[in-house]
Formats: sequence, C-alpha cells, structure tokens
Amino acid sequence: MSAGVVVRGAGSIGRRHARVLSALGCSVSLWPVRPRGSDAYPDLPGVRVVGDASAPALLAAADLVVVATDTGRHVADTVAALDAGARRVLLEKPVAPTRVDAEALAAHPRAGEVWVAAPLRAHEAFRHVLGSVGSVFGSTPGGTVSAHAWSQSWLPDWRPDRDHRESYSARADEGGVLRDLVHELDYLSVLLGPPTLLGARLEHDGPLDIEAEQAATLLWSAGRATVTCRLDYVTRPATRGLVLRGPDGCLEWDVPSATVRHTGADGSVTTRVFDADLDRDATMATQARAALDLSPATDAPTRHAAGAPATLAEGLATLDLCDRARKLS
Repeated sequence: MSAGVVVRGAGSIGRRHARVLSALGCSVSLWPVRPRGSDAYPDLPGVRVVGDASAPALLAAADLVVVATDTGRHVADTVAALDAGARRVLLEKPVAPTRVDAEALAAHPRAGEVWVAAPLRAHEAFRHVLGSVGSVFGSTPGGTVSAHAWSQSWLPDWRPDRDHRESYSARADEGGVLRDLVHELDYLSVLLGPPTLLGARLEHDGPLDIEAEQAATLLWSAGRATVTCRLDYVTRPATRGLVLRGPDGCLEWDVPSATVRHTGADGSVTTRVFDADLDRDATMATQARAALDLSPATDAPTRHAAGAPATLAEGLATLDLCDRARKLS
C-alpha cells in the first residue's frame, strides 16, 4: 500500500494512526499541532515529521488525511484538508463538541469524502454479532429484543503519567463520557437501527473533580429493540460489553476478552474468541485499509463487512443523540 497520508495531531491517538498506517506501507507525514523535532518520536521510525510550512502542500496530494487533534479543532482541521484537495479524511470521534459546531463541515461540498473513526466496527467480534443479531429476534411474531451496552473505566488509569484533570476528557466543552465513549452509541445504531431517545441521566458529581460529566445512562428505542447504555469514567476494574436478549436466545460480547457467547432458546451455548481483536493496532489497521480502499458512499453491507469507519452522516447522527441526551438530562 503506497498511499500518501498526513496525520494531523501527534497525541497518543495520532501517533498510533501514524504507526499503523506506516506499517501498512503508506508514506506517512506526521503534522503536530505543537511543533517538535523528529527526535521527539522515536517510536515512529520511517514517519516524516513536518511543520506548518510544508504540510499544506502535502495535504493537497494526500490520499488520506487523519485528523486527530483536540475535539474543538476537528471541524476546522477537516475543512482545511478538504479545501486543500485531500482525497479523503478520516476524522477522529466525535465530529465536534456539538451538532451546531459541526455545521460548517456538514454543509461542505466535499462532506461525502469524510470518514469518522469507529474502530469497534473493525472488530471481528462486532462483525460476528452484526451477522448473528437476527437469530436473537427469531421468528416469534412481535418478538422484541432488550439490549444493554456499557463502557466503564477509571479515567486516571487512561494516562497514568498525566493528571486526568488536565486532559481534554475533563473539559466541559470538549470532554465528558458522551463525547469520549461515543463508540457504543455508534455501533448500537448499526446493530439495531436509528434511536429514539426516551431518557437520559448525566452525572457531574463524583470522585474525579472534573467539569465534564463523569457518567451517563441512556434509554432509547430502536425498531423492535429497547436499549440501555451506561458510559462512565468512575469504574474499576474497567469493563466493556454488550448483551442482547430476545425470544430466541441471547448474544453477549465481552470486548476486553474478544469473546462472543450465543445462548440458544434451549440453553445451548456456543462461545467464540476473536484473538485478532486483542491487538488494537490490528483493528485500527482493518479500519485504515477500509478507509483507503472504500468510499463513504459504498453500500452499507460492503462497508460493514470490511470493518470501515462511520460515514460523516452517521457521525453527525450520533452527535445529535449526545446533544439530545444533554438536553433531556
């Protein structure tokens, strides 16, 4: 793969994108927001570090620009890449702090060339669940499914070498669990369809001493499913997963162990472990290949089978769900 890639932003996620794309054979240029020399990134051999003077010309020739800056810069950095002539953009989640903040990107004439990062879609386990969800609904007339998804962890453990109160996650205008842990909201919409929000509770009080919400619990309906979702920064040990229950059985996905368990209506149990999902770089590589090989206009079944990111329209829909949850709470 000889694609030319520019990664805007050199934080932990930007460096991971750069490393993964370089390993795929791409020609990668890393463009930090705060200028630093090449020797500042010893973990990125073969990745060129560029500055403000040379980067704009690279944007014009790029097959893919990855925007991995702070949330408040996402729209401006993505619009700049599109205006420069970049073939396609992979934007880290969330699209913007709020749906209103995303309007300039949503209205851009080249908005159809934007992907929104959704690495859980690239997990083999998720694609297995997507292919199996119909078995839980079964053939029972009027049968419904209950779904519960969660992503719960302890924010200070995310970056042990940094005070969590100084991270973007702590900021009321850029952080909080609804923005940080938006992946669950995204993949549930893929599995079950567009949500109709019924209830939301956001918790700002807690042990972390931050301005942003520390926890959120959402309730919505989606077709024949009733969904609850718990997102928080205040749980130890970390846990993440999904349970779907219906008239013909139960599907359970434990994300940390990459395990899917299917319990049939008769009580029989089938368990599968997807070892490739345990390597975060491998799942990001799956997403990166799809972002380079496919277009956001590609049909949904093909995108889902390839582990592609979300489209901009899907990213905006998830952002709108977060906004509605804040208002309802």
